[in-house]
Amino acid sequence: MAGTVNQELGLLFQGPNYVIVKKGGKAGEKVEKHNHPEANIIFTVVKGKVQVFLNETEEHVLVPGQVLEFNGDNYIQATLVEDSEFVVNLIHKPE
Repeated sequence: MAGTVNQELGLLFQGPNYVIVKKGGKAGEKVEKHNHPEANIIFTVVKGKVQVFLNETEEHVLVPGQVLEFNGDNYIQATLVEDSEFVVNLIHKPE
């Protein structure tokens, strides 16, 4: 088979230079402040609405179809404004 489909929450795919994770939760749940200095991040909301803060000051309110890209050196924290699902792509930086 040439392709693989995965839609469950959790680790979707992993390769030598990337990790793709699908997360979800109920309105009001939070993603605590953290960073991924080893990677560049692509954060895509697929359901609901998510309020994202980068470095505690830069705010983005994302809805389905919107994609946020940032360097993983930055700190992210998020609050699910509505019941939501989002996909996080971590692309490892070259060494």
